[in-house]
Amino acid sequence: MIAARFARFSAASALLLGACLAGAAPASATGTEGSCAEGAGVTVVVDFGDLGPQSLIRCAPGTPANGIAALQEAGVDVAGSQKYGLAVACRIDGKPGPDVESCAGMPSATAYWSYWHAKPGGTWESSQEGAQTSKPVANGFEGWAFARPKSVNDLPAPPRVAPVRQAASPAQAPAEQGSSFPWGLVIGAVVIVVVAGAGIVVARRRRAQ
Repeated sequence: MIAARFARFSAASALLLGACLAGAAPASATGTEGSCAEGAGVTVVVDFGDLGPQSLIRCAPGTPANGIAALQEAGVDVAGSQKYGLAVACRIDGKPGPDVESCAGMPSATAYWSYWHAKPGGTWESSQEGAQTSKPVANGFEGWAFARPKSVNDLPAPPRVAPVRQAASPAQAPAEQGSSFPWGLVIGAVVIVVVAGAGIVVARRRRAQ
């Protein structure tokens, strides 16, 4: 009887430890809010223009394979057109909506996402190739700006956010450092060991009686 109870307790302890491990596992490779620290990755800037929301600034860790990967690894949703897929970025973070663009083929020449690059310490430059083939500059900036030119001959404007690395505020730094250690896993493992030890002691006492 005692052995059977202890076996069930051990199985429950294993499940609890597994839950602790799952909770302590690092998040998937999605970006963080704000610009990248020096050497940490590629900063992605999304200027929604007259669509309304405030510009997004996020960090894609490392060196993404291309411009689309930089968006995705920064944690920004991107949808391509039905005809050309992600070779044409039609919606970024769900915008523009279907009332502006159907995303069936090429976006309208007077309502589309323009794509930009900037080297560290440089200025925005319009990309000369598509986002699926363009290689982001290490430590650089990737920019997207929603353009509504008055005519097809008007050039789009770059993102209104300058490609300048913004240092994390002192209040944010300790929190980010403290969150990296898996305290939940350590506490959970200690609790399991203590409870398991108590179960063994109780079992031995019952046998002695």
